[in-house]
Amino acid sequence: MTSKVVVIDPSISGVSGDMMLASLIDLGVDAKLFESLRKAIIRNVDGVENIEIVVEDVVRSGIRAKAVDVKISERFDERSGLEMIRYAEAVADEVNLSSKMKKFVVDTMKILVDAESKVHGKTAEDTHLHELGSADTIVDIVGVAMALEFLGLVDATFYSLPVAVGKGYVKTDHGLYSVPAPATLEILRRGEAIFFTGHAEGELTTPTGAAIICSLAKSFVDSIPVMKLTQIGYGAGKKDFGNKPNVVRVLVGNNIDNSNVDGLEHERIVVVETDVDDVSGEVVGYTVERLFEVGAKDVSIVPIYMKKNRPGYSIRVLTDEMSYSDIVKTLVRELGTLGVRMYVVNRFKVPYREIRRIAVDIDGSKHLVDVKISKDFNGNIVNTKPEYESVKKIAKDLNKAYRSVANAVLRSLNEIGEG
Repeated sequence: MTSKVVVIDPSISGVSGDMMLASLIDLGVDAKLFESLRKAIIRNVDGVENIEIVVEDVVRSGIRAKAVDVKISERFDERSGLEMIRYAEAVADEVNLSSKMKKFVVDTMKILVDAESKVHGKTAEDTHLHELGSADTIVDIVGVAMALEFLGLVDATFYSLPVAVGKGYVKTDHGLYSVPAPATLEILRRGEAIFFTGHAEGELTTPTGAAIICSLAKSFVDSIPVMKLTQIGYGAGKKDFGNKPNVVRVLVGNNIDNSNVDGLEHERIVVVETDVDDVSGEVVGYTVERLFEVGAKDVSIVPIYMKKNRPGYSIRVLTDEMSYSDIVKTLVRELGTLGVRMYVVNRFKVPYREIRRIAVDIDGSKHLVDVKISKDFNGNIVNTKPEYESVKKIAKDLNKAYRSVANAVLRSLNEIGEG
């Protein structure tokens, strides 16, 4: 089984909907694919008289890239948020997208509408879209979904590098705003995106571009994750910045888990550590609870001796790259520690875990037990473990020791082939 990885790089010159679509086309999508999209929009979006989707090769500051130009003849002043969601869903249905990509289309459009609603303090029904109300917004979102299906990337793991948003001011139907525009800023906030100004004047990232990335990306990272690169696609924006290529690039490759450790999933995690010698066990226990609440994957406490032979604790936390700052702040606030160590490491893990409710025989009676079953990419069962709460309930019901019930459950699972 091949585990695909896609890294979106909007750190060069930001991203718009057409740039994102163009970058995927550059990976090898046949432009004829979008003829069905063109017809579906004309049939399902009121006010659209004609539409043309033009794909061409361009050069931006010495970098060859694909560009998408959507030429639309449409009559509308504004469309409501609910209308745009309904139009997008209807178009997605007509071009026969998979259920996963239909959900992506609807979710992305909802992100746009919700952001506009939040900014203007209105409901989705009362929110009227001006620039975003054009049918080319639907072209970008549905087109990206169609391209991902064509490329076989629907089930890939997506990451995004930090997003360049630009600087200066942008003119909208509601007036002059500083970059990033309010809707773009709200989308990036909700998507927990990492973003920065960038090196060019003007609006580098549009609401549609931000919404697409926030819908796709599993997480935002500050460096390219470990992968075996197989393809690179470049999508060009309309402007030419001269000495800076106005492109977004998309990197496609294979997850290292298929190259080095067969059947296991590779990921990057953050290790956060600190040592303390002036806090009580109760404080440490409470801190552990708070750490799990703010995103810890695992917490370990090791008793140690520190300077002047004072007993203390070494606290180590595993977390992801999006949560480590909350972990650090929690450690400092709760423990009063004056320093925290943090480093990023690679790890391999069993990719699939499911909870299955299984009937087992204990002392001649049937009981339902929740069992965690872990499998690798090849479908091999790596571990089977009864859930603590299930075993505890049976032990209480039967008035037996927890250990004896747990052993009986494991014996029963082995007998029915789930061990």
